[in-house]
Amino acid sequence: MAVLAMAITACGTTPSVGAPTGTDAGGDRQLVTLRIGPGVTSAALSAALSGAQVLVFDHTTGRAVLSVPAATAGTLAPGSMSTQALGSLDAGVLGVEPDGVMKVLTDDPEADALGATTWAGGLTTWAGGLTTWAGGAITWAGGTSFLNNTDLTSATAYWNRLGLSTAQQKIPELGSGVKVAVIDTGLDMAHPLLQGRIDSAGGWDYVGGDGNPQEENTGGKYGHGTAVAGIVLQIAPNAKVIPMRALAPDGSGRISNVTAAVNRAVSVGARVINLSLGSTSNSVALNTAISAALAQGVLVVNSSGNAGTQGIVYPGAGLGTTFGVNSGLFAVGSVTLGLQKSAFTQYGANMSMTAPGELVLTTYPDARLVKASGTSFAAPAVAGALALALSTGASSASVITAVKASATLNQDLLFNLQLGAGTLNVGALAGKFR
Repeated sequence: MAVLAMAITACGTTPSVGAPTGTDAGGDRQLVTLRIGPGVTSAALSAALSGAQVLVFDHTTGRAVLSVPAATAGTLAPGSMSTQALGSLDAGVLGVEPDGVMKVLTDDPEADALGATTWAGGLTTWAGGLTTWAGGAITWAGGTSFLNNTDLTSATAYWNRLGLSTAQQKIPELGSGVKVAVIDTGLDMAHPLLQGRIDSAGGWDYVGGDGNPQEENTGGKYGHGTAVAGIVLQIAPNAKVIPMRALAPDGSGRISNVTAAVNRAVSVGARVINLSLGSTSNSVALNTAISAALAQGVLVVNSSGNAGTQGIVYPGAGLGTTFGVNSGLFAVGSVTLGLQKSAFTQYGANMSMTAPGELVLTTYPDARLVKASGTSFAAPAVAGALALALSTGASSASVITAVKASATLNQDLLFNLQLGAGTLNVGALAGKFR
């Protein structure tokens, strides 16, 4: 799994993109969530609070999130000096929290495993153009498959479990016109399978503070974001991925960065946001950014966690309390291809659904493939399915209902009541719209 990101939004009902200011700042700053009245502006908040950076500003929900120095935050505790600090502004403090660190959650050694491999025959680079990505063998333009028999069998079994061939026949748009923000460790921007499928202009690197969200090879969780993006695109190969690098190579990042990345994703036109990340602690600031996204009809997918225990991670853990169960936030766990609960997946009564998340063949940096396991790699299958359905012109509300109603019932009698609506069935989902 993975976490975090940051961006500036302008006043109005639809967030707009300002100059991104998010970097991997230290822990000397605090996050302040505010109620804002209709006459309050982003500039007025910045002027009122010394050293403030506006991460979220949304009049639709009447909320704003700011990153402020610890000294400024000390004057903003709810119920204390908030009126004095904010002056005459029609605004009130809803929460103050540390800008903590969120990490990729890998409590189970089998979860988030990236078993990197080269193509059959030892190939490490590609050329010539792809003719097929999902629904069949990955091939060159000339028609020769570069998957060995074992990998092809594995990939085909995964696609068949999802009903992917049927889905892509029924929805030939294949996700066209839909952008999916992947908030993660970054992307291998040069990967051959991702070419033509990346919205590089919309992306941002919140760790490095620049416009190049390229993954860095310093160990840790290198390749995590690239693997997530590849799964999205297997389901919806004509969708565009917006890369948001909010996590360092070790899989950790600041809450401010994730919050800002969610906000920027909406600003640059994402219809779906994938958060293959999580935290055991709730964040009012991140919840505020997600709520603003949901209010714009953006769908958000979150992996459930990899500790193998009951109780899912935040933000998905807020389903049924902070977020309505049909709000557009999905908490996704992992199952085997036999529809049994994966040993590593976290589970709970508030989980939305599951998807296969064991040894999923997907993209990996340096023109390679990988077999990836973890709830991090179950979630993007759902994100891709949402993009596929949205490309038919369906509304967000109808897709929220359809993706759960079309799920295949899991076969794990011990845990079924803790695994949500069932396992993603993209073929059945497509039948709801075509």
